[in-house]
Amino acid sequence: MKAWLVYTLARLGIFAAAVALLLLTPMPWYWAVIVGALVGLLVSYIALGKLREQVTTSLANRRGKPERDADTDFEDDFVDTADTEAPVARPVSDADRHVARREHDED
Repeated sequence: MKAWLVYTLARLGIFAAAVALLLLTPMPWYWAVIVGALVGLLVSYIALGKLREQVTTSLANRRGKPERDADTDFEDDFVDTADTEAPVARPVSDADRHVARREHDED
């Protein structure tokens, strides 16, 4: 069985057992759920350390390193060598404004 599934089921089992035991006391159900969640968190942190380590290892192995291919390398090189600088805007002079006004008036 997968490590993450065993870990999840163990945590849910601990939570359910804690809530069930707390419901046997004269405690309101909502407090039993809150306290059960805290107790389940603490117990699973202490008792399931080895299982948590297995889940972490399996996730790290599954993720691994991404594979590189020739197409990705070509695209990266193309983007790196392309001229990506944006044109620099220059301030508008009075002469430019005058020409623009004259062109606008002629229309």
